[in-house]
Amino acid sequence: MSAKIFAEIDAAYAAFAQQEQLSGLAAGIVQDGQLAHVTTIGLADREAERAVGRETAFRIASMTKNMTALAILSLRDQGRLALDAPLAEYVPQFAKVRPATLDSRPVSVRDLLTHVAGFVTDDPWGDRVLGMTPAELDQLMATGQLFARPPGLAFEYSNLGYALLGRVLSNVSGEPYQAYMRRTFLEPLGMARTTFDALEASRHDFAWGYRLDDGAWSRERLEPDGEVGAMGGLATTVPDYARYVAFLLGAWPARDDAEIGPVRRSSVRELALWTAPPFLPEAVEGRALAGSTAVGSAYGYGLMHSTDGLLGMRLHHSGGLPGYGSHVLMLPQRGWGVFAFANGTYAPMSRITLRVAEMLHAAADRPALAKPSAVLVRAVEAVVAAYGAGRIETAEPVLAVNLLLDTPVRFRNAELADLKRRLGDGRLERIEPIHALAGHFTMTCLRGRLRGTITLSPDASPGIQKLVLTGEPIAELVAVAETA
Repeated sequence: MSAKIFAEIDAAYAAFAQQEQLSGLAAGIVQDGQLAHVTTIGLADREAERAVGRETAFRIASMTKNMTALAILSLRDQGRLALDAPLAEYVPQFAKVRPATLDSRPVSVRDLLTHVAGFVTDDPWGDRVLGMTPAELDQLMATGQLFARPPGLAFEYSNLGYALLGRVLSNVSGEPYQAYMRRTFLEPLGMARTTFDALEASRHDFAWGYRLDDGAWSRERLEPDGEVGAMGGLATTVPDYARYVAFLLGAWPARDDAEIGPVRRSSVRELALWTAPPFLPEAVEGRALAGSTAVGSAYGYGLMHSTDGLLGMRLHHSGGLPGYGSHVLMLPQRGWGVFAFANGTYAPMSRITLRVAEMLHAAADRPALAKPSAVLVRAVEAVVAAYGAGRIETAEPVLAVNLLLDTPVRFRNAELADLKRRLGDGRLERIEPIHALAGHFTMTCLRGRLRGTITLSPDASPGIQKLVLTGEPIAELVAVAETA
């Protein structure tokens, strides 16, 4: 990226900070595994008039959740827990919790990861109890009214669910949650300034949390570390968090390279699975993302996964505490990560990270197409040859057993003849793989374009099990262009 686009991004952050009346802001952009740009604005300490710097630590609240989820998956990978096991198997105190109804199934570890345990949404309460002691969490399980509904029926965001995952981690690993996280992630990734102990962090370069009421600034109470930090206790810096984002993005694409991260790549990718029912982004981000082009969103394990018409697959999560607001947005197919921290109560940072991602997209070159697999190339070339010959039999060596049974030869050849009459001779323009066994292709023809979609069979020698061809004559292309 050029210095020009980074200057424009800095200006966008400055305008946003002024519009939202933020005390201070720090933001980073990760590209291809590196921290490519840092933005800092405003004051970390208003009383001392200390500016936000590159190394200033901010609390990032619920952005902690995907690291907690990844820690759970690390124990799963080691064979030490099962995601679908009852929570009470790892937290014995939960066995005495009264179920939502007598016919409710047990709450599982996976239910907690995906916010479908049936607990009530608890953001305001959860934000003020980070310092909860182990005994207080035990008392909550013993006497609390935890359930809004039976487990497994609906998504409802729950800090308590992730607090209990912290207890699972402690019990299964045999060490405090914070110690396990430090040993598993923070130390291997070189995140030396990242901590759950906000009081300790505040003794160094730290952004104090502020609120603004009737034009007057005041410091929010600094919530201490405690038994439930797994739901939102991390404090970190831009360079440290960039290391973590780069590690997450490094899990894409799936490949044969040796594993080098603290957790295997397939487990990182698992964070993005659509495990909970799809819903709108504002269900967890607090409000709709400005300018959002998302056409579907759902919660995975500690990350939102949106399918975005402009940006592609978008992984994201917000964080909010009294005095703080934060957001991370990752585009795994581009290798980009955008994140921003602010020291203002519940600052809506998702609005600006999406805007910055769109600015990066507009300034970037079109990404190179993924390389199609050899079997997909073979299939496409056979279809191109069949189009030229006007006979589907030409492609018979690469056809799956079902293709000509589902649509007999005479109908396939009639389709080829009609397309050839409308479009004329053509040549292969490009292949766009969906994955190793499916893809789209485009042919440039004398009087338009031929577009095709191929799906291959799972045989030892994959053949074409589905073939869809669509013709776009020049007149149709002109009409589309005129109405666009």
